[in-house]
Amino acid sequence: MLKKLFNFLNKPFIFTLDSIKFNLLYAGLTLILYNGVFFKHAAEFREDIWFMSGLFLSLWMILFLACSILFHGRLRKPLAIFLVICNALAFYFMFLYNAALDKIMFLNVLRTDAAEVKDLLNLKFLVIFVLFGLLPSYLITKTQIIASPLKPQIKAGFAALLVASLIALGNFQTTHRFLDSNRNLRYYLAPSGYIGSIISVIKIKAKPRPDLIKIAEDAQTQKYWKNNKKNLFIFVVGETARAANFSLRGYHRPTNEPLNPYLKDIIYYSDTTSCGTSTAIAVPCLFSKDSRPQFKAGSEIYTENLLDVMEKSGYKVLWRENNTGCQNVCDRVELEDPCKTGKFCLDEVMLQNFDERMQDFGKDALIVLHQRGSHGPAYSEHYPKSAELYTPICLQKDFPYCSQESLVNVYDNSIYYTSMFLAQTIEKLQQLSDKYNTVMIYISDHGESLGENGMFLHSAPYDTAPKEQKDIPFLVWMSDSFAHDFGINKSCLKTNAAKPHSQDNIFHSILGLSGIKTSIYNADLDIFAPCKN
Repeated sequence: MLKKLFNFLNKPFIFTLDSIKFNLLYAGLTLILYNGVFFKHAAEFREDIWFMSGLFLSLWMILFLACSILFHGRLRKPLAIFLVICNALAFYFMFLYNAALDKIMFLNVLRTDAAEVKDLLNLKFLVIFVLFGLLPSYLITKTQIIASPLKPQIKAGFAALLVASLIALGNFQTTHRFLDSNRNLRYYLAPSGYIGSIISVIKIKAKPRPDLIKIAEDAQTQKYWKNNKKNLFIFVVGETARAANFSLRGYHRPTNEPLNPYLKDIIYYSDTTSCGTSTAIAVPCLFSKDSRPQFKAGSEIYTENLLDVMEKSGYKVLWRENNTGCQNVCDRVELEDPCKTGKFCLDEVMLQNFDERMQDFGKDALIVLHQRGSHGPAYSEHYPKSAELYTPICLQKDFPYCSQESLVNVYDNSIYYTSMFLAQTIEKLQQLSDKYNTVMIYISDHGESLGENGMFLHSAPYDTAPKEQKDIPFLVWMSDSFAHDFGINKSCLKTNAAKPHSQDNIFHSILGLSGIKTSIYNADLDIFAPCKN
């Protein structure tokens, strides 16, 4: 039996097909093997067997037509195998995390470090890659493909185009509604979805970089506070924290308990929205002068931002990194990476030698602390045992195989540690309050999905992303003495804190708080402006 199987597999070719049949089979299997997530979402639009059958058939014919155009000669098998491998990788992320492979996702990929890649690799990845990537590739190599004559190929192509057209036009209104209301569904369609996204990223990266666009050239610092101390503002950029799991927002678990000693001086903005669902977009947008509708991905490379304006106005700006980079935001200011291990460090590493560094400045300063925070899927690796309040925890990185309880537990523990880190930061600032005017601002870059509607992690297309990925925590710690010296009414701030806010407020709020005057400053977006005496 084993000898027969060995002889069978050892044959030069196991199958023989003409190119028309190969293309037809390849297109059909591509839809069946790699597009389950696409059809699952399509069925949410209309659970109708005739609609779904028509959709499958029309896509089969279109994909067959594409294969007939692309697969020729010696390039046929290498290209077919390359797409199979890419399809398997795409299927893994779409199936396990329900991730849409749009251009933002691929921009994130370009900025992902080795440690994050390691988080995403596991046994399920290996199984899917072998079954959906290596095995089909092997079968393709063992298939003898005989080129069909040109005339039958042309006839088959026209027939496929005719079938797809008749299906679309025969149910035009339903087809139009489906395409119009499911624009982002194309990112789940393999291989066209990720190919289009990759082309978009290539266009962004290949676009000639213009000279640095400078902003706020008229910026000047005008002192308005009542003491002679220097200013020390700490801006904590949170990572993947969602507002729904903050007890300050009303969550049933005390995930912000470490901040309790400082609640009197904390203003929590309970209705805050991010300008992106990924670090690659949200962090540059957070520091940009442009609001979310005007912000363009990639513009952070050649456009000055809040940090540049602060530094040219006389502030010392320092970026301390414990994540995967500042996304080009800190290109022109001092950058420190206290985590020297090459592995993940706990966020408190950014507070090492904090006092000593602050003594060196001798001038107003803005310090940015970029957290590792609650970045998934390895939530459990980003907090110490002292923060593990909730068990059991999900230690797997393929979330669908964790219980919902264990996934929420491990995520909540990471939020609790963020609260511990913020409390430590406040304590450091209190110790420096005799020398500096100190304030801390914390805002997350984006939120996170924890299995709601089958979605995990983040980076969903913004227009269709669930609120869990866009609703973010935002708070300001400000002592009574700071408020008094800066002429700020904290009661007023707390009253206004329930109003809708977004990351668009950050640029103008920090300019206003730091006393920087410039023509691009917009007082309407400054959260402190309405409450200044």
